[in-house]
Amino acid sequence: MTSRYGNIVKDGRPDTPPREVLLRGLTILESLNHRAVSTVEQLSASTGLPKPTVVRMLNTLVSAGYVQRLPYRRGYVLDESVLTLSSGYRSHDLIVQIARPLMSAFTARSRWPLSLATLERTTMRVRAGTLQESPYATETDMSRLTRRLPMLSSALGLAYLAFCPEDERQTLVTQLSSMRNRSEDHMAAIRSLPATVARIRTAGYAASPPETDNAAIGLAVPVMQEDKVLACLSLRYFARAMTEAEAARRHLEALRTTAEAIADSTRPERR
Repeated sequence: MTSRYGNIVKDGRPDTPPREVLLRGLTILESLNHRAVSTVEQLSASTGLPKPTVVRMLNTLVSAGYVQRLPYRRGYVLDESVLTLSSGYRSHDLIVQIARPLMSAFTARSRWPLSLATLERTTMRVRAGTLQESPYATETDMSRLTRRLPMLSSALGLAYLAFCPEDERQTLVTQLSSMRNRSEDHMAAIRSLPATVARIRTAGYAASPPETDNAAIGLAVPVMQEDKVLACLSLRYFARAMTEAEAARRHLEALRTTAEAIADSTRPERR
């Protein structure tokens, strides 16, 4: 007996060639990339694969580290390993591996989600997060997993600009100033950057302004070794739950401690 999904053997399981198995797995990954969280039903509908096939593919992808299964049957999301499928992703594997359990411990204590991002050209690429582990994660934040965020309007980007070496900051400012389709807000942010950097360095953290499409606000600190910024770590909180000053008072010390632990654990003598 045959179907569009391969030959069916007597026990009812598909006798599928390896090529078809691979293509099905890639189809599942593509579909997962189209929404923040996907259920088996949604994946079956979007891929045309039967639910039992989707479940088998998901179990394989979860065991391989490409997909995460969310608790309480909330669905599935892409995991960090999918970034290894893109060109040249190698250098940030270690810091992500080290950061994850430390970030999870922070979220388990505070319940607020964290995001870890590294510099990618003139943007910040989110490499890992505990959004799926927090009851306070928003749909907009979930959709930002593994995406690039602007340097000048995200807490992660501003933290990087404030704490990176002066020569690196000037290089980034030059690149940001020469970008195409620069808006007036973009150029105004560049002109005010020296004052912004001074304010962030005095406070010890960067905060992002509220966004019209997202209730969460970022509060970010650098992950540093000597004068180099390895990554930036951001706490996401609701403005209606606490003010920026309250967020800093309650969580900044723990956030800095987590960032320091990540940086310390990446040192060669500690590995």
